[in-house]
Amino acid sequence: MSLLRRATREDNPHLLDLFGAVPMQGELVLATQRAPDFFRLYEMQRGDTELWVHEVEDGLDGMGAVLVRDGWLEGRPCRVGYLGDLRTRFSARRSRGLARFYGPVLEETAERLGVEAFLTAVMATNAAALQALVKRKARRVNQPHYTPLRRFSAVSVHFTRRREPGRSRFEVRRATPEDLPAMAALLDADHRTRPFGYRYDLGELQHRLERWPGLSVEGSYLAFEGGKLVGCTSAWDPAAVKRYRVMAYRGSMRWMKWGYDAMATVLRAPRLPEPGNDFRYFYLCNTSIAGEDPAILRALVERVYADHHGKGYHFFSLYLDEQDPLSPALEGFFQRRLDFHLYAVTPASSAREHFPAGRTGFEMALA
Repeated sequence: MSLLRRATREDNPHLLDLFGAVPMQGELVLATQRAPDFFRLYEMQRGDTELWVHEVEDGLDGMGAVLVRDGWLEGRPCRVGYLGDLRTRFSARRSRGLARFYGPVLEETAERLGVEAFLTAVMATNAAALQALVKRKARRVNQPHYTPLRRFSAVSVHFTRRREPGRSRFEVRRATPEDLPAMAALLDADHRTRPFGYRYDLGELQHRLERWPGLSVEGSYLAFEGGKLVGCTSAWDPAAVKRYRVMAYRGSMRWMKWGYDAMATVLRAPRLPEPGNDFRYFYLCNTSIAGEDPAILRALVERVYADHHGKGYHFFSLYLDEQDPLSPALEGFFQRRLDFHLYAVTPASSAREHFPAGRTGFEMALA
């Protein structure tokens, strides 16, 4: 038996098992945990979600999600998508069980839901995925077209020594309900210019505050200069919907853990989790920086760090492009980077090579 079908809630335990059983490989081996409800991360988001699974006689051996929402592209509103949660067991990779359905499903979904293009992220060290998904081969007539957009890093800023915000020309404070219209306006103006931007003009910020567990107005930070709002970000702990579990430390990461734990003991900071345990972390999301000024992001990051130090977190994560003008904002912080490639994906019948330049609307916290 070999069947491709839409997942249902009855599949929840099998999806949790498959997702956790196919870890991200590297010197740090991580498995994503979505228990107790695999679907909750999708239900937080606006738009349409379709989760496809490949079923064989002894259960599920592959999955992939298609999320479609209203967005911006070339400064105009349109329907955009994200392709994520692709997992296949080794047996499925050998038989290409899920792969042979990928192109036709994407074609049909794009036409039915009116999607112009999809985003997807692939870990830079995941050679198997890059070979299977991105590399063009003549015999793959239905192969979706992958156009490179960015190389980016998921940057983890670790909590080590206590540090207070430095002197700055910016006033940084936590948001209040009265600040939400100005914050939404800043995000809206920013995302209208981004390829695959979010529709903050249609209430995206309010939706997130209402539907994302743990996201709050008070967990958002605003930077002002001369009374004008010039930057914002939100701290969001995703533990209710996803966690990263350490499966193994390999190679140089073993020595890095030993050195880090020794430093953490001296500084009374959290030691890195042992295999089988989860990281405690949060994301910076809803981030917009006027003029790409790293000094604004620096002021925000320093305040976030000071407020969350000593709360049991190992780190917080934020998105930075390769050669990102905002990178100087993190100088002096202990940080680790996990590198990815960001692609625009279009069906084979409507392959597109060129997309606008500039920062995209990719929200790493939802990937």
